[in-house]
Amino acid sequence: MKPHRIAIVGNMNNAGFCILRYFRDLGADAHLLLYSNDGQDSLSHFKPECDTWEIGKWSPFIHQTDIPNTVFSGLPPPLSWFVSLRSYFKSGLGSKVDCVASASKEKIKKTYTGYDKYIGNGIAPAMFSKAGLVLDIFYPYSSGVEFLGTGEFLVEINKQNPVKRALVRMARAMQKKGICDSHYVLNAEMGITQDALIKIGSSPINLAIPAVYNRGKLLLQKTNPEITRSLERVKKSDFTILHHSRLMWKNPGDYSDDAWRLENKNSNWLLEAFAKLIRQRKDLNPLLILVEYGPDVKTAKKLCDQLEIGEHVLWLPKMDRRHLMWLLTHVSIGVGEFYNVPKVIWGGTGWETLASGRPLLQGFQFEDGEFEQLYGYPPPPMLPVRFQDDILKHLLNMIDNPEKQEQIGQGAKEWFNRYNGIGLARQWLDLLTGPCSKTGVNF
Repeated sequence: MKPHRIAIVGNMNNAGFCILRYFRDLGADAHLLLYSNDGQDSLSHFKPECDTWEIGKWSPFIHQTDIPNTVFSGLPPPLSWFVSLRSYFKSGLGSKVDCVASASKEKIKKTYTGYDKYIGNGIAPAMFSKAGLVLDIFYPYSSGVEFLGTGEFLVEINKQNPVKRALVRMARAMQKKGICDSHYVLNAEMGITQDALIKIGSSPINLAIPAVYNRGKLLLQKTNPEITRSLERVKKSDFTILHHSRLMWKNPGDYSDDAWRLENKNSNWLLEAFAKLIRQRKDLNPLLILVEYGPDVKTAKKLCDQLEIGEHVLWLPKMDRRHLMWLLTHVSIGVGEFYNVPKVIWGGTGWETLASGRPLLQGFQFEDGEFEQLYGYPPPPMLPVRFQDDILKHLLNMIDNPEKQEQIGQGAKEWFNRYNGIGLARQWLDLLTGPCSKTGVNF
């Protein structure tokens, strides 16, 4: 029997590329259709070639579209015509185009025709709904759901003029409709994302995203000079920590206290705990590796100076996941985020650490037994943080118990391969193409 031809729309965090590889490993005829702005500007590290040493193996199944992942792609006509006409005239006059032209219904249908099943994120629900189409699977990549309830998106809306705010409201209405019309909505972030989906009347299935592909080759000879320099420092250090999530804890002033609590990664907690570690263990030579990624890089560097920990901190430029995954295999522990919000699960950096077989130091605001009750399986072996003081306790414990450090890391990788990775991808594929899958006419 000929396998289903599956379109994966969008590649935020390289999740689409991960799904593509797992699906093809499982025998599915999957294709990744990139938005025109996937891997652009501040998201330049989210490109397929940044996530593999074997891009030639996968490139025949990756297709570039000229439809952008922006709120304006979800605008229905005639508003979409207005935005397109405005963009056309502004670009013709040499002015900066602040509104991306909206894709027409005909263009959307032409771009995505020829597939049996459709998986999407980003603006895909609104875009498909506008064209009279339906996603088989929608999975959000943002806490609070992109173009719907994320804190950054809502703050940005309030900065716009009344006309733009009205346009965004229309696009959000289309996004809500597209999500609710999707055959399946998959989500494992049981905090603000789950709340946002339920609020619009969606009934999401509790499944995580196959977020990291760990079945590829790690070609050591192709690591970049920064990674080589890092490894030299790692070898000279007694205990090494990699934090490669966005540095983010200072309210820029646009958020209320309640709104900022949902966005705040509390990255400063790690820096302050690391400073205490240095003071308590003067005979230790630890190393904290930080990546210049996020809105608070300058603030973090200033805090490092104030804490007088600079000689034990190594800064790396923002870089490809394939390089970071290689580095993760050589450090003592990896670090995610420290959201102080109930039931918020870890993001991409957390999945990368688990997939690499390293202990994950991560905010974990779940009550005893709550995680397993929600997900149906236990949490991974990790270093859970509920309060800031937990960080220093975990660091000291890992330093004093290297055997436990190795045990937690090995257990984390085994957990990842069972509950994420290819095991999870198989659940997605069964849901999508199995005998009990929902069907509908998309074209």
